[in-house]
Amino acid sequence: MKFIRPLILAIFLIGGASLAVAQDLTPVAHPEQLGFSAARLQRLTEAYQAYVDRGELPGAVLLIAVGDKIAYLQAVGFQDREKKIPMKTDAIFRLASMTKPIVSVAAMTLVEEGRLDLDAPVSQYLPQFADLKVGVETTDPATGKPTLRLEPQKRPMIVQDLLRHTAGLVYGQFGDHLVHQAYRAAKVSDRNETLAEMVTKLSKIPLAHQPGEVWEYSMAVDVLGRVIEIVSGKSAECVPSLNCQCDVCSTDGTETSDERGDTIHPFVVVTGKFVETRHFLL
Repeated sequence: MKFIRPLILAIFLIGGASLAVAQDLTPVAHPEQLGFSAARLQRLTEAYQAYVDRGELPGAVLLIAVGDKIAYLQAVGFQDREKKIPMKTDAIFRLASMTKPIVSVAAMTLVEEGRLDLDAPVSQYLPQFADLKVGVETTDPATGKPTLRLEPQKRPMIVQDLLRHTAGLVYGQFGDHLVHQAYRAAKVSDRNETLAEMVTKLSKIPLAHQPGEVWEYSMAVDVLGRVIEIVSGKSAECVPSLNCQCDVCSTDGTETSDERGDTIHPFVVVTGKFVETRHFLL
């Protein structure tokens, strides 16, 4: 976890910087003007530089902003570690799993508006999840082969589980247990299908863990995206109260370039309002 925690934090900071700088924020002369200590912000720079020096992180862009004012903006490490290209504060990043915090912010916006309940069973919004079983992998004594014993959920999967990857869901490509194999066989991550279609597939595959008992990086946020669609009555790209803009991303998934000639890979499709609803983007 010593490696994972700073990496995750760096990703969040990178995402914030990439989106916020695009909005022409104005830096202040002294961070104290916004309530921050320059000395303590330097400790943040030093901490991330240490991650780079130890080889735990290639590089990062760190940003703290208040309103439309920048208190702290710093690049550390490398944009390309192998080629020793230094990181720049205007570096372009593939969003990849950065759409997870975007979806989570959308969910918390609905919570703040009183439209989504974190403690509610997921089945309240997605009824097909009501009777989902948990697949416990055991070995058949007769054949010596692995088999799944289906058990009921000890407690229902709740919305909060989706936010924190404790829903019992997995990613099919990140393991070879029977549940992981079932994800792959069902082509749960088919990029040509919608969130609704993905959720239907998931509802027919056992959970890998009891909800709330195990953390595993998973398709939970993809399911949360579908919950958002149900609650808002709109597709994910039109989620109310969230206006995520990204001028350098293509809208059709094709590779493109910005004005500097930097290649932008077709990993995330972003519209003028929100991430496109294909579940592989989450």
